[in-house]
Amino acid sequence: MRHFVKSCVAPLLLLAPAPLLAADPAPAVPSVQHFMIGLSVADIDAMTAWYGTMLGFKVTKEAPMPEGGGKVRFIENGNARIELIYQPGAKAAPARGTPPAHAGILGPVQITLEVPDLDAARAALAARGVTIDLDITPLPPLGIRILFLRDPEGNLVELVQRLAS
Repeated sequence: MRHFVKSCVAPLLLLAPAPLLAADPAPAVPSVQHFMIGLSVADIDAMTAWYGTMLGFKVTKEAPMPEGGGKVRFIENGNARIELIYQPGAKAAPARGTPPAHAGILGPVQITLEVPDLDAARAALAARGVTIDLDITPLPPLGIRILFLRDPEGNLVELVQRLAS
């Protein structure tokens, strides 16, 4: 009889609405906040200098990697933090197209940083000789204006300004 009940009831549980199924005993993940983005780089010193000169980042921490002769460096500007990771022998990722084609490769597609004045940021970058990949583009449905540039290793950096509501 027990086998009969199991064989009849078990398939019905698969069709049952969610409340009839056992509740997930795991607690919900608490609220999360962005901590940083990690970026594997070929030249950690050149990338540190570029992010410092072009976007005002400063080194806050550095440590050798436990194995392989690499190193990790945190650079920060305001509440934005990038973890630059140097690992000898790391292979380059495929080149990404100009936005919006850059999203044609799966995985992270850009580093996005918020600025209070996108026009002023663009002018400052142009004065430093930065080539803009995608010039200032308003995206009203998203409530933002954006522009894209590339760091020296080809990683896309998106600057965002929120539109006044």
